[in-house]
Amino acid sequence: MHRQQRRIRYMRRTNHGRRSWSGTSYRFSAGILSAWLIQTGSQAKAADHGATQTPASGLQPNKVLKPFQRVSMGDPPLPPDQFNPDFGVTPIPTRLFTDEELTLHLRVTRSTPPPPRIPAQFNPDPGAAQRTPEPPPVFDTTFGLAPTYGLDAVDRELELPRQPVKRKELEETRPVRENRNYGLEPLPDDLKLPRNQPRWNEKIPHEWHNPREYPLAERGEGYPTFGVPVPSRWRVPFMQWKRYDAIKTETPYSDPTLHLWHPYKQSLLKGDAPIIGQDIFLNLTAATLTEFEAHRVPTPSGVSSARPGSAEFYGQGEQYVVQHYMSFGAELFKGETSFKPVHWAIKVQPVFNINYVHTRETGTIAPDPRGIDRGPNPPPPNPGAISNPGDVSGVIDTGLDPAGGSFVGQKHTTRTKDFFALQEYFGEVHLGDLSENYDFFAVRAGNQGLNTDFRGFIFNDVNLGARIFGNYDNNRLQYNAAFFEMREKDTFSDLNTFDQRNQHVFVANAYRQDFLWPGYTAQLSFHANLDDADRQYDRAGNVVRPTPIGTVADHGLKAYYLGWAGDGHIGRWNVSHAFYQALGTDDFNGLAGQPADIDARMFALELSYDRDWVRYKASFFYASGDDNAEDNHANGFDSILDNPNFTGGPFSYYVRQGFNLGGSAVALKQRNSLIPNLRTSKTQGQANFVNPGVFLGGLGMDMDLTPKLRSFMNVNYVRLVETDPIKTALLTDKVDNELGWDLSLGVTYRPFLTDNLVLAAGFGAFLPGRGYKDIYKRSTDPVSNFNSLSGAGRADDFLYSGLLVITLTY
Repeated sequence: MHRQQRRIRYMRRTNHGRRSWSGTSYRFSAGILSAWLIQTGSQAKAADHGATQTPASGLQPNKVLKPFQRVSMGDPPLPPDQFNPDFGVTPIPTRLFTDEELTLHLRVTRSTPPPPRIPAQFNPDPGAAQRTPEPPPVFDTTFGLAPTYGLDAVDRELELPRQPVKRKELEETRPVRENRNYGLEPLPDDLKLPRNQPRWNEKIPHEWHNPREYPLAERGEGYPTFGVPVPSRWRVPFMQWKRYDAIKTETPYSDPTLHLWHPYKQSLLKGDAPIIGQDIFLNLTAATLTEFEAHRVPTPSGVSSARPGSAEFYGQGEQYVVQHYMSFGAELFKGETSFKPVHWAIKVQPVFNINYVHTRETGTIAPDPRGIDRGPNPPPPNPGAISNPGDVSGVIDTGLDPAGGSFVGQKHTTRTKDFFALQEYFGEVHLGDLSENYDFFAVRAGNQGLNTDFRGFIFNDVNLGARIFGNYDNNRLQYNAAFFEMREKDTFSDLNTFDQRNQHVFVANAYRQDFLWPGYTAQLSFHANLDDADRQYDRAGNVVRPTPIGTVADHGLKAYYLGWAGDGHIGRWNVSHAFYQALGTDDFNGLAGQPADIDARMFALELSYDRDWVRYKASFFYASGDDNAEDNHANGFDSILDNPNFTGGPFSYYVRQGFNLGGSAVALKQRNSLIPNLRTSKTQGQANFVNPGVFLGGLGMDMDLTPKLRSFMNVNYVRLVETDPIKTALLTDKVDNELGWDLSLGVTYRPFLTDNLVLAAGFGAFLPGRGYKDIYKRSTDPVSNFNSLSGAGRADDFLYSGLLVITLTY
């Protein structure tokens, strides 16, 4: 009768007080059980007191357990020559394929047996002569002479008998091994089976920190078990290593010294070593960004033109802009982030901006034709007494005369502004771990940046909010839940202010890596835009809320977005797509003149294929439009605060530039946006879902010309989906859907193969279509003595945008 098997369960208490159950099967006798109990008591005592254990009864001398180790007292497994899990089945070879190179050679053999006999001496069917021959047919249907071929003399080399006969074959050549017993050498003694009492390490239920955190170390009486005092490991230098003999080539770890600051070597101020203790780091980042842009955009000339004799509705649209940003970021955090998330972090980033704008028309930089910040302009006394335009000078100023010369380049058409903002300031706290692989969740509160999808279609901004984020399932699942209390933006720099604008944004999304296909990441998202912002004028004096179009009235907006997006590759194809459905209500839409229900959608798709150093792209973007601007349905799609990187990005004329709508106080589309939404400002205005929508299709290429130089080329066709909102706003019945062709070319250059210095330059061109010319054509009725018929009804045939950006980062 077999010995009885019993299962023993025991309960242990970890250093954190948690209880866990574990069980294993043992065959035991009274002596083994007592040895196991003695060993368990010794282990617990050693774990509590940090003392060295002595061999326990029943354990081999070299098997003394250390803290958090376990040993199996069961019977060891049999060696392979004594154990067969499936009798009667031939073992399957463990190595079916090898990495040896297949080689062939030609093998030639010669026959040695006696040659075959000639046909006269060889009869393959000896019994055929004894069979009765078949009778001839009754009717003979063969006519003519018998053929004579087949009786020719046989060539000498084909005559029988032939000997010897050569035979050629191709066969595999296998390499000759020097050691034919490779893999069959005898095992070391510690690896041979059977092995008694194998042991394994348990998971340590607590974390190890700086030894000074332990009471004995604080009193100078000792260190933790198995701990040895050594200098700070962050101050242990790398060994000097010079990879190449040449001086100017790469030599990593050539300088083992820890520097205070250095952009490429180990330095204290960029987080390479802790500044406090063993795991508190400081990371300082300084950056400057300088943009120079020259462009031509449709620009109204205004009532008070910058040039005498100019009365066309649209004037000269040439402008150039210089923007310069200087930022300094300081981040203090605790934790070794190479292996796990930070315990806590604090970041502060102030930004200073100075900008300069040069235009050729008054009313561009400010509604006042005298320029910006010119003070109040009170009306003259008793202006109602003027009935003849010639009497104006006598009422306003007896010496008032028409202005002579041009105001281009003067205070009426130029602007210089600066602004300082605390752009980012937030604190982050690690709340807990969800698995042994450092899946975690954390919270961050303060002014922080968030891009809620892969391409920035809906919300991509830095603003005041709180966010819970983390990951799960070995980082295959990432998630965010954020709430933003939106702040006003500066008009000229788009930097944050401390003024509240009574707009709330809620975002929840989740990303899943390797969804259906390896390398493809899918995303589901929900956005809520609750905008009850009150009336607001920007720093130039323009009204930005409510939108000054149609019936102007303060109103609230509640829009909800359901989205599905994806980015990655499926096989050889790179895929990036997004779909959003917008629902909600607009309390009062000025263009519709009544409340409106929101029902709009957006779809974007980019397919690309990589071949060597070139990526070929095809892009498609669609935003729905409203076919009836005066009903209570708002079907034109609009975002919350978008900043898309799509179809050419910053180099594209259509994406980068903003178009004024027919000389009104709103824009057909905003800068750095894809959607023609008829709103005043992307950052200070309110979303408008009564808009024409857009269809955009394009082709492009990204080329890595050298490791330092990269080039971008894009061609896009832009078309409005609906035109009724524009017809309603401009009081016209003729607006075509075709907006035009967008062409762009850009390059980025990294002279040091790092991001410390990046140069970017690009040029975009826009060829207007019929719809653009319908919106922006000049006056067809010339004013007497001011202009001629030669320019009547003409719109710009070529629009351009040139960009140069220099980025320095430390």
